[in-house]
Amino acid sequence: MSPFSFAGYRRTDGRIGIRNHLLVLSTLALTNRLAELSAASTPDVLLVATDFQRGLRGRDAQMQERVIRGLLSHPNTGGAVIFVHDTPARERFLQYAAALGRPVRVVAFMEGRGMADSVRRGEDAIAAVGREMASRPDATGSLGDLTLALECGGSDPTSAVCANPAIGGLVDRVIAAGGRAIVSETAEFIGAEPVVLARASSPAVGQQVLQAIARCEQMMQADGEDYRGVNPTPENIAGGLTTLIEKSMGAVAKCGTSPIAGCLDFAETPQGPGLYFMDTPFFSPVSITGMVCAGAQLTLFAIGVFNPSGNPVAPTVKVCGNPQTLRDWPDAVDVDVSMLVEGKGMLPQAVEQLGHQVQAICNGEQSWTERWREGQVLGVRSLPAL
Repeated sequence: MSPFSFAGYRRTDGRIGIRNHLLVLSTLALTNRLAELSAASTPDVLLVATDFQRGLRGRDAQMQERVIRGLLSHPNTGGAVIFVHDTPARERFLQYAAALGRPVRVVAFMEGRGMADSVRRGEDAIAAVGREMASRPDATGSLGDLTLALECGGSDPTSAVCANPAIGGLVDRVIAAGGRAIVSETAEFIGAEPVVLARASSPAVGQQVLQAIARCEQMMQADGEDYRGVNPTPENIAGGLTTLIEKSMGAVAKCGTSPIAGCLDFAETPQGPGLYFMDTPFFSPVSITGMVCAGAQLTLFAIGVFNPSGNPVAPTVKVCGNPQTLRDWPDAVDVDVSMLVEGKGMLPQAVEQLGHQVQAICNGEQSWTERWREGQVLGVRSLPAL
């Protein structure tokens, strides 16, 4: 691949953002409307209105906090206005934000004097952060500065022979350059346990991943139905997949050939370069949220049948090798690798094509998910502990 570089935004923790969002973040469903009204009069802000709740305890509360902090500290976040419910929450997030090295304001709903006053305070906070944010890129990034989130959905045979291998080829190049990649959706690895074990960087890492897969399968069977008997899903079957193992082996292809360096909890940040496995549910918006909140600047998403999942904080690059999907969704797929299934090109060509598009998006070209303002931020509750 030709030399890869991009103009980005250097954060105080050393990471480089490929976007410079002014993030307007509602931390609870209770504050969503206030955040929406406050953001309405300011163009080019990124509004993330969550459906999180108050009163969570233990592990659930820890994961919810980790997601919110992951959004605030994300390399693509240049500044933020946080909407919280009460004064103790405002003080807690102000203390956290002080170490981020970027402008942050926190607005507490219950400190307002009516909705009009609260909206005005929100608007003032957004305007103040906007004035303080850097407006131009100030760093040059390379492949080694990237953390990739790896996802697949609407899988079919072209996912296994086109989109996932193309992503895997680029993943190998990123990791060889010192970068990181995260793969999730634990259920997608049921049936691929021998491959996972062979790819683990150590016996301990292998056992952690296998334990996560076993817990996931056990949970899937709690309703008395064997997960291996109900997956592939109807759209997978319509696309041509016949067994769960067939689907899982195709999904593993997006990981490339690098060893699995570690096993992560939901939204947990990798502590070094390499390929990481993250224990998450298999619903794409949830798993992507976990990987993005762990610091991934963009998502590489392999699709067979079209899938509208994404995340608003990090561009989602949709990669597809299904000619019918490409005809039906020409304004929603970023990279066409159907040449592999049609015999018109080879895998290195597809990897090169994907690399060029990723570089363009890192340099500011919008992905289709960004153009359509598509994407979801979803947390999780009561995941088993690693």
